[in-house]
Amino acid sequence: MKKVLASMTVAGLLVAGGVSAAGAAGPGGPGGRGHGGIRVAGQAAATTIGVTPQDLRSEVRGGKTIAQVATEHGVDPNTVVNAVVAAVTQQIDQKAAAGSIDSSRAEQAKQKLPDFANRFVNETKPRRGYRILKDALKAAAKEIGVSEDQLKDAFKNGKSIAQVAKDHDKSVDDVVDAIVKEATSDIDQAVKDGKLDSGKADKIKQKLPDRVKKLVNRERRGAGSATTTSSPS
Repeated sequence: MKKVLASMTVAGLLVAGGVSAAGAAGPGGPGGRGHGGIRVAGQAAATTIGVTPQDLRSEVRGGKTIAQVATEHGVDPNTVVNAVVAAVTQQIDQKAAAGSIDSSRAEQAKQKLPDFANRFVNETKPRRGYRILKDALKAAAKEIGVSEDQLKDAFKNGKSIAQVAKDHDKSVDDVVDAIVKEATSDIDQAVKDGKLDSGKADKIKQKLPDRVKKLVNRERRGAGSATTTSSPS
C-alpha cells in the first residue's frame, strides 16, 4: 500500500531508517536500487554529525537541512558531504565487486556522487505529505465502509481501491471525491501552519483529482495476476 500511496507524495522522499532527501541522482540515489544509497548517506551524515539517524530525521522533518543540523553541532557541512561521498562510494564498490552492478554503471554513479552529496546535505527538505497519505487511506476506507487493515489486505491480494469499492457497492467517484476532500483539508492546514506556501499548495490541489484517480485505480504490481492499470505519476 505504501508504494501505491507514493503517488500522492507532496514533496521529498521518505527513506526507511534515514532522512528525507530531494533530488537524488537516479532511483534511490547513487549506490543501488531502491533507497539504499540514500539510507547509507543518511547514516553517514548522522554519524559524522554525532547524532542518531532518528534524531537527524526528526530535525529534517522539523524544517532544517542536514547542513544546518551539522552547523548547530559544530561540524562543517563540507565534512558531512565528504563523509557521504566516502560512504556511498564504498557501497558502490561493494556492489560492483559482488556483481550487483556492472563497472560502467558504478563509475557513472560515482561521478554523480559529489553533486548528489552536496544537494543531500544542503538542500534536503522535510517530506511533506505523509499525513496526507495516511488520511487518504483513512478517507477511502471510511467511504467504502471497511477498516484500513481490510483495505491494505485487499491491496496486498492484488485489488485496487476502486475494485474494493465496487465489491462493496460503493461509487468509485465518491471514493475519489472523499480522498480529494481530505487531502485538500490537510494541504490547507499545512498552509495555515506555515509548513507549505500557498502557491505550492494551489499547484498541488490542481493536480489532486488526477493523482487520486490514478491512486484509486492502481493495483499492486506482482500480486497474483494483477496488473497496473495506470502509469506511475
